[in-house]
Amino acid sequence: MKTGRTKFTESDKLSILREYYASGASLYSMSKKYGIERGTLRYWMNKYPMNSESLSLPSQTIEDVMARKKSNEPDEIAKLQARIKELEKALAFSELGIKARDLMIDLAEKQENIQIRKKFGAK
Repeated sequence: MKTGRTKFTESDKLSILREYYASGASLYSMSKKYGIERGTLRYWMNKYPMNSESLSLPSQTIEDVMARKKSNEPDEIAKLQARIKELEKALAFSELGIKARDLMIDLAEKQENIQIRKKFGAK
């Protein structure tokens, strides 16, 4: 990233956004290319929507961008579902570990005839 702030003119902002929409590049790659924060690019995208007259994108480009967004949705859903399954397995494994520790403490208390767990409310 560049050090210090760079002032971009309106035409610079618009040309960067046109390139972003036309190329299908990621926000990260565009931010690296121009030394801009991704948040700044998102701000510009909100300020100059795809269908704004100042951006003046061809209708084909707008359709391509919308098609890319729709095609990515099933992939993201599949990834999120896989992540949910992974987290559910980790949770189940963690719960088994807790049950095993509780059982070990119960057996130790019974065999050694000592109190291991702290009594709540004791002063």
